[in-house]
Amino acid sequence: MCRMKATMIIVVGALLACTWSCKDNSSFHLPDNLFKISKALDIGNSNNATDLRFDLEFLAPGSINDIQEVRLLMVKSPNSFTLAQIDGLKTGNFLVIAPSSVSKQVIKPGAADLKDADGGTISNGAYTVYVAVLGKENSRQLSAAKDITLSDKPIYAGDYIGTWQDLGPPGPAVFPMSLRIADNYTGQMFYANPNFTPFGTGAQDALTTMTLNGTMIASFELDQFIPGYKGGCKAKKTLTGHFEDDINLVLDTFDWPDCDGTREVKLRFERK
Repeated sequence: MCRMKATMIIVVGALLACTWSCKDNSSFHLPDNLFKISKALDIGNSNNATDLRFDLEFLAPGSINDIQEVRLLMVKSPNSFTLAQIDGLKTGNFLVIAPSSVSKQVIKPGAADLKDADGGTISNGAYTVYVAVLGKENSRQLSAAKDITLSDKPIYAGDYIGTWQDLGPPGPAVFPMSLRIADNYTGQMFYANPNFTPFGTGAQDALTTMTLNGTMIASFELDQFIPGYKGGCKAKKTLTGHFEDDINLVLDTFDWPDCDGTREVKLRFERK
């Protein structure tokens, strides 16, 4: 069956010189759902694999000794890929990753010459990401899919999930938040929950405008208006902050005066 988008597969394991059979004749089976891909991001504009990032969650660290190999693979559309094809991959058409027993791992290929599974050049376009595990006694496993699109766009544009923390008074209190930053670095902030839903009756609860100096946030203008809540509860302030670890937006602690009183606030977001 053909797919309309390219497929990327991450296979986790050790650099072992093993020959594997495509057929599993053993009674051993790896635990279900060993890995989850929590993030698959293109964090730059290189038009290749050098700036990709994959955040993996290892859900059964006790199974580390049952894992034999890990490979990072990309398959172009409209080709498909199955576990039975792993043994036929040529060197250079995948990236081998050493296994780790830590529950969370960040993988950055950082290789401009990394090819897809068919030997083609990796470039801008849509892909699907998997974790495929090759285990002892020829066992195999493939994780749930995660989509990624490589494209040239402003690095920090995207969807973010975070928290609004009132240090008080009033407070202390912590509320889930979400933030959507457009390509021109204007944004919408949502107060109700981390699912881009406004607390008020409008399209959003606050508008933002961001200017950058490298990873430093030179200014982050937060303009609050919450339709349907205490006359809109207007407030406006220009904040500063920075980006860390490629994906976290961290604003410096600030005083926030609005209809609920003046209090000290921390805002932090992580790219979805």
